[in-house]
Amino acid sequence: MATFSDILDEDLLMDLAGDRYYERGVGYFERGRVHSLAQYDERITAEVHGTEVYQVRLWLEDNELASRCSCPLGVEGAFCKHCVAVGLTWIAEPPLYRPDVAAPARVGITMEDVHDYLAQQERDTLVRMILNQAMEDTRWREYLLMKAAANRAGGVDIGTFRRALRSAIAVDGYVDYYAADGYAEGVETAIYGLEDLLNAGYDSDVVTLSEEAIALLEDAFNAVDDSSGGLSLVADQVQDLHYRACEAAQPDPQALAERLFHMELNSGFGFFHNALETYADILGEAGQDAYRELVDTEWKKLPEVVQPGDHSFSYRRSQLSRMKEALVSATGDLEELVAVIAQDLSQPSRYQRIAEIYQEAGQTDAAIDWAEQGVDAFDAFRTGQLSDFLISAYEQQGRFNDAVNLVWEAFSRRPSLQLYQKLKRQADKAQRWPDWRDRALDRARLASAGQQPNGPRFQPLQNSLLVEIFLWEGDLDQAWKAAKSGGCSRNLWMQLAEARAAEHPEDALSVYRPAIEPLIDQTHNDAYRQAVDLIVKVEDLMKKLDRKAEFEQFLAELSTTYKRKRNFIKLLNHRGLLR
Repeated sequence: MATFSDILDEDLLMDLAGDRYYERGVGYFERGRVHSLAQYDERITAEVHGTEVYQVRLWLEDNELASRCSCPLGVEGAFCKHCVAVGLTWIAEPPLYRPDVAAPARVGITMEDVHDYLAQQERDTLVRMILNQAMEDTRWREYLLMKAAANRAGGVDIGTFRRALRSAIAVDGYVDYYAADGYAEGVETAIYGLEDLLNAGYDSDVVTLSEEAIALLEDAFNAVDDSSGGLSLVADQVQDLHYRACEAAQPDPQALAERLFHMELNSGFGFFHNALETYADILGEAGQDAYRELVDTEWKKLPEVVQPGDHSFSYRRSQLSRMKEALVSATGDLEELVAVIAQDLSQPSRYQRIAEIYQEAGQTDAAIDWAEQGVDAFDAFRTGQLSDFLISAYEQQGRFNDAVNLVWEAFSRRPSLQLYQKLKRQADKAQRWPDWRDRALDRARLASAGQQPNGPRFQPLQNSLLVEIFLWEGDLDQAWKAAKSGGCSRNLWMQLAEARAAEHPEDALSVYRPAIEPLIDQTHNDAYRQAVDLIVKVEDLMKKLDRKAEFEQFLAELSTTYKRKRNFIKLLNHRGLLR
């Protein structure tokens, strides 16, 4: 089995962190930011003082170095600069921190020395030490209380576990991103108490307590920033614990089915998702039948079909629909499954789901019919996934003209380069691109003029769309002409200048040069860098045009006008422009 001495070196730290974070970690190490470093039982712990005090842990897992840091990067699993600093500190002072170095060679006290000290103490002394620490550390105190409750002579005290769970999980206020990791660790400690209880044979009690813990977590998720996923991992542990406890306890299957049904239906965070499938072996036939009956009973209580355009949303209906669909899917009855999904046609995705079901069953005509119904019902979504599905289905049947017409409807309503490209692909297959191209360009010109057939006027779009189209087609002259006549976005002007610089340097200069001073006037370093990049391009172009003296005059005027902008002047010097 590998030890830290076998694997932990600077090369490993660099590989894990990458050059950027390794160099930053070196800086932290050299400035002495690592404190309270200790090693015991193949674990290294330390504090690193940065913008805040971060807790770092290094340990060996499958003969590889694993890490955890309480900084934002660390909680996401990255080997951060703080981990690098701790590793370098351990490497730099092995006599102090490595228990594998012979005692006479070591200087200072290690955790091995602490172990030896504790082993020499009387039992009462150790008890007092532990109790004194418990009075200062809530998490440790609750853990000890659960240990005592599980081993009480008169039987387990469930109330203690219940209070410990509530103390660990209940949130007063809000737990932000930076505090969430510590909060999740506290919850995990409480769950360890339930693990001990299950191992001691109190499986029925653990079933009850884990369900109560999940109810508390439902509320907690509303008040915790779980971006790092730490609390979600703990929630998964609780659900796994509940399953194992049910497996051991073998509770009444019908009662368990009822609880699982209600917990799944009412969970806003996916607890007990697909409970019937997960707990099937534990529920048995009786429990599964009870679960199905509950779903069917509640399903029948739902109101009639939700029509397209109904924007009211019922989470309960959504959950019941998913649960009912899962039941019907298991039977293989395609028509019943379609009937269930069709109870809610408020979104295009519902039509697409039905169309995909028919397509997978080889019923292409039915798939197209449902997709067409959805496209007709949701004009605003013609450019979405449902439209793409229908286009693909048309192609499979060789209905290329229908595919072109569908794309054209979307393009005519909201023209864009993406839809123009899609229109060309379909029109090429129908061998009708020249005709459709003329229509599409006419529509793009109307859009540029701010005209919207059969609809409200848009804000003037200038000629950006036309410029995009001509650039995509490689017609630089037409793109330039469109830009000059109607204007376009700054980004497109830059693309045009770049494309025309080789053969039409004057055109490129006419774009680059006027763009420089507005960037400098923004007074931030990123804008300065963009301005200097343009100045370099102007220099190259003017030299090719034998206008070097003119460029030097231009540069002198810029450096004089903006001499107070020190960062801008520094960038000019750095690029070798000022001599």
